[in-house]
Formats: sequence, structure tokens, C-alpha cells
Amino acid sequence: MANELDDFIKYNQDVSRETIEKLSVFQSFLLEQNQKFNLVSKNETNKIWIRHIHDSLRILSLLDSKNININNNNNNNNNNNNNNILDIGSGGGFPAIPLAIATRDLGFKYTLCESITKKSNFLNLAIDMLQLSNIEVINDRVEKIKNVKFDIITCRAVSKLTKIFTYSHHLTKKNTIFLLHKGINIIEEINDATKHWFFEYELIKNDLEEGSFIIKINNLKKIN
Repeated sequence: MANELDDFIKYNQDVSRETIEKLSVFQSFLLEQNQKFNLVSKNETNKIWIRHIHDSLRILSLLDSKNININNNNNNNNNNNNNNILDIGSGGGFPAIPLAIATRDLGFKYTLCESITKKSNFLNLAIDMLQLSNIEVINDRVEKIKNVKFDIITCRAVSKLTKIFTYSHHLTKKNTIFLLHKGINIIEEINDATKHWFFEYELIKNDLEEGSFIIKINNLKKIN
């Protein structure tokens, strides 16, 4: 486990010591609660730092077009133009909780949408334990969220692009950006989604895992 943490630090040299300490608390809590809440598979319990936390934090460099310094702990830095983030199907808290820890002083607000009550309960326990004031949890399906719009939408291993767009389109603004973790079938998903949606996209490869991507999507419009 210590070697995995060393690898995480090697790949995330810009992440502050304070953030790593808080991520360590979350990692330990996740493993402690995993059997009760069924958050990650048994064969991934020794891969939390790289497979889940590092993978989540790959989004950090994409959160803001101004490339704000994620280690700047200036509490006055709350003028972010893209600060309301929706995470769909948060499950064990990835990517939202690691992101919320890393950006806790930068004015980002996270809404975690999780329809499974047991997992929603875990998320609330983790948030309270970590004392994160920049997160709220909604225990419901994303299509039932009303009267709010988000600047950024994240989602990790929950559904295909077409379903994500269909269920969340009513929550988007003109300039909403999607930052979605995707796997080897992403091109097939893109081709299927373009039958009903127009969007611009960029694929960001995961250097540590073949066939793993983050797809950045903007300018989403329904065409038929």
C-alpha cells in the first residue's frame, strides 16, 4: 500500500502535502467501509490510490480554462467562473470527493447525485468525516433534479454518452462542460451519440492505463 502511495505522489507532484493527508484519510475510510457499502470490487482494494484517486484527479487540469493553481490556498480565490459541479452516480465518491478535497479552498461547489441510498449514506458519512463544506449529496436519479444548472458535469463508469446527455441536458447551461471518464468503447459511444446530439469533444488519454480516457465535451445540442 505504501508503494502505491509513493507512486501516487510521483505522478501528482503538484498536489500539496495537506491534500495528500486528507486523501489518505478518505482512502482509509473507504477501505474500512467497503464491505458494508460495497464501494469498490475486492480486486481493486489495493489499487485505490492509482486506479481511483489518481484517475479522479486527472480532471484537475481541466476544471478551469484559466489553469488556476490548485495548491493556492487563498480563501479569497472564489471568483471562478465555472464553479458549480454535478457528479452523476457518485458511488464511492469518485471522482468528486478527491476533486473536492484538492479544490476545497478554490470556490468550487460539488453536488453528488447518487440514487442508491446505501451509497448516498456512505457519501454523507465521508463528507462529514472529512469536514468538506463544498459538497452536498442528492439521493435521487439525475433526471429528477430540478431548478438548477451546472457549469461542469462529471461522471465515472456509470452510463453511455447518449444516456448521460438525455438524463442531464435539462441541467446544462449554454457553456456547460462535461468531463467524463470513459473506456475502450468511447469511439463507439461518440458515434452513437452523434445520431441525436451535436457536440465538440477532446479525448485525453490516461498514460497509466491503456484504453482509459477523459472526454471533454462542450457545446452540446440536441439535434433530433
